[in-house]
Amino acid sequence: WLIVGSGGREHALGWSIAQEDIEVLYWLGNAGTSLEARGRNVGCVGDNFRALAKIVEEEDVSHIVVGPEDYLDEGIVNFFHRRGFYNIFGPKGGSGNDSAAIIESDKFFSAELMTRLGIPQADYIICSNEDESRAAIEKMFTADGGVIKARGLTKGKGVLVCDSKEEALSNINSHISSYGQDVLISERLFGQEFSVFGISDGNRIIPMEISVQDHKRLLDGNFGPNTGGMASFCPTPIADIGMVNYVTDEMMTPVVKEMKRDGRGFKGFLYAAVILTESGPEILEFNCRFGDPEMQPVAMQAESFYRPIKASLEGSSDINFRVRKGGSCCVILASNGYPIDFETGLRIGGLEEVAKMSDIKVFHSGTAFDDGNNIITNGGRVLGVSAYSPLGVPEATRLAYEAVNIIDTETTRIHNKRIFINRGDIGYSN
Repeated sequence: WLIVGSGGREHALGWSIAQEDIEVLYWLGNAGTSLEARGRNVGCVGDNFRALAKIVEEEDVSHIVVGPEDYLDEGIVNFFHRRGFYNIFGPKGGSGNDSAAIIESDKFFSAELMTRLGIPQADYIICSNEDESRAAIEKMFTADGGVIKARGLTKGKGVLVCDSKEEALSNINSHISSYGQDVLISERLFGQEFSVFGISDGNRIIPMEISVQDHKRLLDGNFGPNTGGMASFCPTPIADIGMVNYVTDEMMTPVVKEMKRDGRGFKGFLYAAVILTESGPEILEFNCRFGDPEMQPVAMQAESFYRPIKASLEGSSDINFRVRKGGSCCVILASNGYPIDFETGLRIGGLEEVAKMSDIKVFHSGTAFDDGNNIITNGGRVLGVSAYSPLGVPEATRLAYEAVNIIDTETTRIHNKRIFINRGDIGYSN
């Protein structure tokens, strides 16, 4: 099998598949994936899809699983289908009328699709220039503020939640400069958020019957800028199996069926970000892949992803997920200064000690090796320190923070300064 991607989601997904004694190749992977007993990194930075196709042929790869949304949007699935390789897991992308990855890559498309289907979401106005955006802010924002969303892919950083109209008006120009003129201005919804994941076979959604909660804001208390994700845990007490199945049946499955009618058959992971408001669940967004860092705690708690993905690619109706009782938690160690300005190339300490701990797994997101074969930081989000406990989320959270403190303390000692930043309030209030 081959995993496309180099982040923590891909590390966790490959690690999960490898539990079935399967060799997993990572294109391009990171330091952590290269250290897996049944894992190996392949390819070089700058490789294109043709270079990957050559690797697939030379390594006799049987299945490909695509992690990141940008590769899906660029049409990696279409590319391999044209070459006669169909065992690639994920929706089609590209600019054609059959793109299904558009559910994530175009916020205008997904908002209008949900409106057509009557799926609850925030009221919104679509804008194509700054003047329209300013007018929409004046109209849509209330005393509770509102939300600015970029139309396209932004790696989770294109959503700006504003507390006031004045904050939005002062930031809209810089937001457009960073992410483009096409902007969706929406009302601000309030409530607890959770995520639901499932596999679509093009006709229906087969859900993982466990809800996940992630934390996008950088700082404790949900303050600071939005990030790609600073922590996650499962299950969430606000969304039981009944709620997961409701979201699946009433929100996700209608989207899949409507996309099929439009010639955009969706096959692969579908991810619904949901907010539980006073009036019930509403969709914040749909994504065409598994979440990061949601994959990390799910991989700790679920049985291997090998069988459900393989069954889906084979067209089998026997797709099901098995999840252990208990709870899991993932805390991200990010480079100090993330998501704006941060240093890389810094040696990481404490990993060997944490590797000896039970029910702990450190999934690498942004790591590499230096010339001395030491593991160093190589990105904004660096490590996803993950834990599972049969006793539930509180104990899993305690274990995760115990490992976080070991890595953080030893890395700080090596450099005589704080290298990492992390959320310190995950799981406890839940």
